[in-house]
Formats: sequence, structure tokens, C-alpha cells
Amino acid sequence: MTWTLIVGLIAIVLVMSVNSSGHIPWRDKMRRLRGSAQKSEWMAPDDVVQQVRAHYLDAIHWLNDSMLMSWAQQWAGAPKHLNGSYLKRYRNLLLTQRESAPLTGVLRADHSIEVREFSETGGFCLVIDQQTGRRMATYNRRSHERLHTQDLGDGVVVHAMLYDAADGRWKIGG
Repeated sequence: MTWTLIVGLIAIVLVMSVNSSGHIPWRDKMRRLRGSAQKSEWMAPDDVVQQVRAHYLDAIHWLNDSMLMSWAQQWAGAPKHLNGSYLKRYRNLLLTQRESAPLTGVLRADHSIEVREFSETGGFCLVIDQQTGRRMATYNRRSHERLHTQDLGDGVVVHAMLYDAADGRWKIGG
């Protein structure tokens, strides 16, 4: 009787810890594209790839839009889209800009997104963002007046994306 109770409690604790510690719902649906047991490229199901793409673009649009938001809105909104060292760097930049930086830049581009290199567990991947028509618009932070626009040419940016199980969304991270 006592052993049954102990085993039951252990089972409950294990289930709760798996659910709260970042369970990836599609983990069992990951497939190996190529490679060996030591070095493989993994791919998630198509719906997960589309979710990564959508959350990445949502984060990029938020980053652009947030440049003219108040400091408090930027600080509060960042954790929805950013994670890990990327979030930490973003917030450090906000602290620096709070005391200075009357100007801000907003990068606009057309995005062609490729999602690759998932981890075996499915909670990490890379987004390869081929950007065309890139331009940097410089604004006065206080008046929101556009001061200058510069053509930057085409480019490619690679971001790590991390799945945040608690929020149920992918975030730019590192």
C-alpha cells in the first residue's frame, strides 16, 4: 500500500515536471533528413515549420513597430518575441537608449524565410531570412518624423529560434 502511494506520487511529479519543463508536442514527429547518429539534420512537421515562420515574421514586425513605441512598451513586449541572450541584449540596448539616442532606425525588407536545422528534440531551429529591398529609415524618437532612408541592398540573416513551451510560441533567441 505504501509503495503504491509512493510510486503514484513519483509518477505524478514526473508528469508535472515534463509538462512544465518545456515539453515539445511534436518531439515524436521529428524526422532525420540526413546524417549520422553523431551529426544529423532534423526536420519538424510542416505545421511546426509554418508556425516558426509565422512567429519569426511576427517578431520581426514587432521589432520594427516597437522602435517608435515608448520605452515601457518595448520592455514589456520583448519577452513575447525574444528569448535567451537575444532578449538580454535587446534589454541592455534599451537601457542604453533610455538615456540617450534621440534617433532610431527601422529596417524594412521583403523576407524569404527558410527554416532548417531543428534540434533532435524539436525545440530549436535556425531561420534563414533572405532579405531583399532592404532599407533603413531613420526617425526622430520624439516626433516620429522620418529623417532619412538609406538603401542597404540585399542580405541574408540567420537567427536561432527557441520554442518557449510556457508561452506556446517560437522566439528569436540564442
